[in-house]
Amino acid sequence: MPSAVVTFNGRVTLPLNVRKQLGLKTGDMIEFVEDERGRFSIFPGPQSIDSARIGFDHEPAAEEVDELVR
Repeated sequence: MPSAVVTFNGRVTLPLNVRKQLGLKTGDMIEFVEDERGRFSIFPGPQSIDSARIGFDHEPAAEEVDELVR
């Protein structure tokens, strides 16, 4: 089973095979869905950051993506 570490500021890096299976790329949103037993599943979000990249003439840096999703 894939696993990840939560950093001091709450960030998690999803393992590559998980990102590939979910079809996620840099800047994509994910949703956390809680089931009736209190466990969470992750799903690709309804909208990726691609739509917010309008106005960038380059691939946004991680800090720029962070600002977009705040």
